[in-house]
Amino acid sequence: MEKSKGTRYSEEFKQGAVKLVLEDKQSIAEVCRNLGVSRNAVERWLAAETDSHDAEKVQMRQLEEENRQLRKEKADLEDTVEILKKAAAIFSQSQRKSTK
Repeated sequence: MEKSKGTRYSEEFKQGAVKLVLEDKQSIAEVCRNLGVSRNAVERWLAAETDSHDAEKVQMRQLEEENRQLRKEKADLEDTVEILKKAAAIFSQSQRKSTK
């Protein structure tokens, strides 16, 4: 992970710093010291990553709810199809009896 020109850091660098804190369990102070960046910068990168994860969690919950509703709707439609099949069978039997 290299620091780019000036005070700009590449996304790869930022993600690497965040990974060191979140996955490798290094302290923020340790990451700042080892990478030569300010605590404020690392905290901002962590906050951005956390916001991203929170948004993903919300989206996941919405998709799970939609999936649950679609599964229920599918089951209801399958029940309706079975009822219609039985009704069609009964109707066709009564039609055959009345034409004899």
